[in-house]
Amino acid sequence: MIRKMIAAAGLVLATAGITAVPAAADSIGCTASYAVTSEWPGTRDAPSLGQVTVTNTGSWALKGWRVSWRYTDGSVITQVWGAVALPVVGTVGSYAFGNESYNGNLPIGGSTVFGFAARLGGGKAPDVTCTPV
Repeated sequence: MIRKMIAAAGLVLATAGITAVPAAADSIGCTASYAVTSEWPGTRDAPSLGQVTVTNTGSWALKGWRVSWRYTDGSVITQVWGAVALPVVGTVGSYAFGNESYNGNLPIGGSTVFGFAARLGGGKAPDVTCTPV
């Protein structure tokens, strides 16, 4: 009965010259925002603290994520917590981090934060990329 009603509605729309637009495709995605939260200026290579917030922007829950960026000013990450450092081959100043076992599952709109310590070179904040895994 329902199939006949849907088919009849489609026939009426087609006869009237109206085409149905399919619903937007579901997406899997995430974003990451980088922030320096504390700096100790005054000495060469003074330590700084920062955090990265990973947010699920897709229409499905995430099972894991990977965040990466590249410093072009000589900055160096010295420690990370709340994420696992991943190997990066090639470009100097590039870093990649993946989720820990406890913070990879993110519901739609959910987020998590990981922190880092670094010796920052004083340049602008890097562009950060988030990839669902």
